Amino acid sequence: MEFSDAHIVAYLKGDLPSEALRECDALMHSSPEFKRRADQIRYIYNLTGELDKQKQIDAASAWRVVSRRISRVSFRHKIWDIARTAAAVLLPLLLIHQYIIKPMQDATPESMITIASAPGVVTKASLPDGSQVWLNAQSTLTYPQRFSKNKRTVRLTGEAYFKVAADKKHRFDVVTPGDMTVSAFGTEFNVAAYPDAPDYQVTLAQGNVDVMPGNAGGNRALQEGQKAVLTLSSGEMDVRQTDTYVDTAWKDGKMVFRRERLENIALKLSRKFGVVIRLEGEELKGYEYTATFTDETLEDILDLLKRSAPISYTVSKQKQLDNNTFTQREVTIRQSK
Repeated sequence: MEFSDAHIVAYLKGDLPSEALRECDALMHSSPEFKRRADQIRYIYNLTGELDKQKQIDAASAWRVVSRRISRVSFRHKIWDIARTAAAVLLPLLLIHQYIIKPMQDATPESMITIASAPGVVTKASLPDGSQVWLNAQSTLTYPQRFSKNKRTVRLTGEAYFKVAADKKHRFDVVTPGDMTVSAFGTEFNVAAYPDAPDYQVTLAQGNVDVMPGNAGGNRALQEGQKAVLTLSSGEMDVRQTDTYVDTAWKDGKMVFRRERLENIALKLSRKFGVVIRLEGEELKGYEYTATFTDETLEDILDLLKRSAPISYTVSKQKQLDNNTFTQREVTIRQSK
């Protein structure tokens, strides 16, 4: 189980269920990173508690009591002693709040949320600003629990379709591995940025977006129906017309191929079904297919591909490992003899 900052606070307060408490106790002894993170949160939590106590002090009422005491004292040196005592009590509290607690609160890192989509699953989520996102299989999206006043930034690994809530004053930025950034004020677009892919692709369905590669290359503005393709090996990016339905049908549970190379089809099938697919022979990679799949199984799709070209395939069984997990299924595609 991955523990968020909120879970750690609950652990420090003793509010977690017994099973989660035991898991946190184990992590405190086995994970230096978790212990360091818990210690940092404990320090901030303790300081925040002190601040809450200070906020409960009725300074006005306390001063009225001091003032009445001063009025009953006739000698100047007693007035000075009382005023000095009041200053000695109130001034340190003010300094602690101003220079210790408030900077610590300002420096507290944002609480981040990470969602992940398993193989064969499309996950839909709503972001803090009301934007909607569809997350494709084997993808992750990280975003703050609430966006700051100045920016809306999320980080994506994999593929996602964004329907961004309009905000003319604050851009919505999607940052991928390699720091490619897709930026918009309110629109709909698709970003495919799998680390194992040869390129990253941005498809604009509606509105306008700017695509900024992570290298020194210039920004590119897309129009509806265009796609930016960033080639990772060269760092070059070009813009071309595209069929947005083909690029975005996955969010509706479909796989659409239009003269798609078997090499790319195998990569997409491996992500969707969580398998390893190997092509035996360079010639196989160039085979092209046009097809649309909806609820077919992996075997159904492989059989359909087999009927359209001289290929055969084998699927290995999963093997149980010593830690009681299982290996991925492996699919081997070869030319028929």
